[in-house]
Amino acid sequence: MKTEIIVEQHSPKVNLILDCQTGIVGKDLSADEAEKTTQLIKQATQEAGREAFKMWLLQFECHTDVLVHEGKTYRFKMIAEKEFLTEFGHLTLPRRVFQQDNGGPTFVPLDTAWDMVGEFATREVRECVLYMSALMTPAETQTCLQKTAAFHPSRTAIQNLVTEMGERLEQCEDIWLDEVRRCEELPLEETQVFTISLDGVNIRLNTPGKKKGRPTERPKDADAMSRDSASCYKNVMVGVCSLYGKVPENKDSPTRTPERLYGSCVARMPEDQAAAFKQKLEKEVEAMVSRLPEDVTKIVLMDGGRNLWGYVDSHPKYEGYEKILDFHHTLEHLSQGAEGLFGKGTQESQAWYRKMEGLLLEREEGAVCVIRSLEYYLLSYEYKETSRGLIQSCLTFFCNNKHRMEYKRFRDNGWPIGSGPVEGACKNIVKLRMCRSGMRWSLRGGQTILTLRSIVKSNRWELFWNAYKQQNKLPVFTHSP
Repeated sequence: MKTEIIVEQHSPKVNLILDCQTGIVGKDLSADEAEKTTQLIKQATQEAGREAFKMWLLQFECHTDVLVHEGKTYRFKMIAEKEFLTEFGHLTLPRRVFQQDNGGPTFVPLDTAWDMVGEFATREVRECVLYMSALMTPAETQTCLQKTAAFHPSRTAIQNLVTEMGERLEQCEDIWLDEVRRCEELPLEETQVFTISLDGVNIRLNTPGKKKGRPTERPKDADAMSRDSASCYKNVMVGVCSLYGKVPENKDSPTRTPERLYGSCVARMPEDQAAAFKQKLEKEVEAMVSRLPEDVTKIVLMDGGRNLWGYVDSHPKYEGYEKILDFHHTLEHLSQGAEGLFGKGTQESQAWYRKMEGLLLEREEGAVCVIRSLEYYLLSYEYKETSRGLIQSCLTFFCNNKHRMEYKRFRDNGWPIGSGPVEGACKNIVKLRMCRSGMRWSLRGGQTILTLRSIVKSNRWELFWNAYKQQNKLPVFTHSP
């Protein structure tokens, strides 16, 4: 008994014969034989796909000897082969090449027609590689594609595609993202709160800079010292815009967190004053706010970074916004105060911490209550220098930020008080991809990954790629009479 699978093409046919008696499968069914047959079928379909795609492309070849392109006359010069990476694997394609009588750049109508001028990988391959590169390293992308796809770009090819996309992003990112924002659907009817959060996270750069922390006491050779001096750690800035709905009725959390309906991310590599980051974030905020109903509450929710609060407080774009300090960040300082007052991990420190946490959530003047308690203990008891330092630091923090600690009012209104989205973005967009062992980043290469990763994590990839595909209107060429 034989089963015949025939994949028909323009030329020729690819036949795969599975002979259940004496053929390639063997007499007995097993996992090994099934795997072997699967591979043979895969190879046959890939070969058929390459041949069919090649024949389909060649039917659009320009067979005239003279043509006009962008007002210039070109004449046929030669046939040149070029290898393309397609979804079916590597494809060698003969193309007719044209040139003007006075020389100059050549023109290949076939490449122009399917948007492959200067490209070695088809659009589908580029999308797959770039999407995966946003999530994993080039080496991991290479291995993953070898396991799962019919096309197997080298690590160098993957890096070249990412570099090329980085150059295009420098020129077109704002245009593409404007189109994304215009097309994406937002849960406008359910939205009750719009929140922006900002934060920073350190990554290692491959540029010289000052080192932070205690210098190492371990002796190093000249090469090791040279490597260390050529790198530094600087702050990547991350911003998140979030839309929130109502607080779920079954929400048992003491923070009464409303349902997060939508979030978008902006991330930029280190720079002076974070100028580009602020510009990108403001554009994101403006585009989103312009679509929201007027009665939506607008909130800035961050940790205690002075520079960021200074930027928000002084910028007219954020006038009228409610401003709140991240509750969990406040609790970190409260924990330090408890440790200074009663010692680390003691019952007294835990009891005081829980009492103050409850006051912050349940009393309108909760922050003032914490300040009074800290001042009372400082005046009433003698503390070691280390403990006094912890208490004083906690007291200073609450005094400086008490006007941003209206947690009871926010909870009563069903507004968020935790900056979890931006903390998660710092981890998922930056840390997990860019802070692996031994990684050092250039500003441009790092920005390419940050931008792609922000698009992926904002669930905007499909809209972004559609905008990318529409970036160029293909030139028109005509045959000369």
